[in-house]
Amino acid sequence: MTDAPARPRSLAGLVKRLTGPFTLLYARRFFSGVALLVFTVMVLFEAVFVAERFPMVFRAVYQNHADPRDMGFLLLCNSTQVVDLALAIAILVGTYWTVLKLRENRELLVLVAAGTGPFQLIGLALAVAVVGMFTSLYVSSVLDPAARFAEREVLFQAEFRGLRTGINTGQFYDFPGRVAFAPARQAAGNMTATNQTRGLFVYEELKDDKFRVVTADHASLEGPDASGRLLLKLGGFTSQTFDPAGKSCKDCGGTTTGLSQMATLAGDITQTMRTEQLLSFEPRGAKADELTIFDQFAASEYSGEARHRDDMRLLGERLARSFLCLLAPLIALACVCLTNRTSNYFALPLACMVLMSLNVTSEWLIRVIVPLDPWGALRTPALLTLVIAAMLLAEIFREQGKLAQPQLGRP
Repeated sequence: MTDAPARPRSLAGLVKRLTGPFTLLYARRFFSGVALLVFTVMVLFEAVFVAERFPMVFRAVYQNHADPRDMGFLLLCNSTQVVDLALAIAILVGTYWTVLKLRENRELLVLVAAGTGPFQLIGLALAVAVVGMFTSLYVSSVLDPAARFAEREVLFQAEFRGLRTGINTGQFYDFPGRVAFAPARQAAGNMTATNQTRGLFVYEELKDDKFRVVTADHASLEGPDASGRLLLKLGGFTSQTFDPAGKSCKDCGGTTTGLSQMATLAGDITQTMRTEQLLSFEPRGAKADELTIFDQFAASEYSGEARHRDDMRLLGERLARSFLCLLAPLIALACVCLTNRTSNYFALPLACMVLMSLNVTSEWLIRVIVPLDPWGALRTPALLTLVIAAMLLAEIFREQGKLAQPQLGRP
């Protein structure tokens, strides 16, 4: 009498014990297959992108006199710029090939026969989508701004280090209101080659169309100290002021005509200056793409109208690309439903084209809406994603039989 009521519960437990591990094994195979393909596609994307960026990074390292060892770090900083879009494509490809392989191996057919409907498969795909969306948003809104600022800081430090340790000969340097040129090194007396002096030629624009030419036999730059002050030492210093228009010179107390020398100073000089007088380095936040998503929300109330629109546009584009990761698995499932012997070779490229078209369309809509409604840059990608996700889910449920039944056939 006591065994009869317990029998159904024991049968339910038996079914749960039988189907539970089977479903868990199916989920593990799905996640492992998607993760492997996503990793492979991301490596290929990053390799192509880094190879394309290498000439530009190399040029920046050469122009800013950076250490060649900084090349790897700068390439790593550039690699974050393509992660958000590449991740969406990688999730699409990974989900498509994994589900297609399960379908053609009759594994999905077995699961459907065991009572597993499309809800479980869609749930697994949405789990991948959510992880991909937050990963994309974190990389594009946190890591990429930090990487862009770190790249600019490394190049600035390299350029400033080059100025402090010695300007390269035969190269022009542009400063605010000045142009400097380093002639070839000259040996001073019986000095060795390692102790050769470094000369300096500086052209400086003054008021009233006048300009000054400064030359020095020895030039050194010490500092900066804790307050950012530098000490410029010039030996064999000569300063000549010219007036192309022949205007009066208050310093020399006379007038000249034509391109003539107005004042001459000679000797040694030591001058204190600040870092920004040589190289300008804008703080973080001066550029919108260096702000994280938290900085953008915090600064939106205090920034100007134009800057606020730029921040909202950039934030909307970041959200739109993260939403592509949310749509990518659903596009892949719909693409699997449409894959048969006829469409086998162009189904996946067509799905990738659809994903890229959504990216272009969302960016265009954001740029159109931002001047009218800055906060519309956030609402538009969300609404567009909800509408497209609903259409994709409806298509998947309508064609759920093709999602489980093999379509390609075996020879």
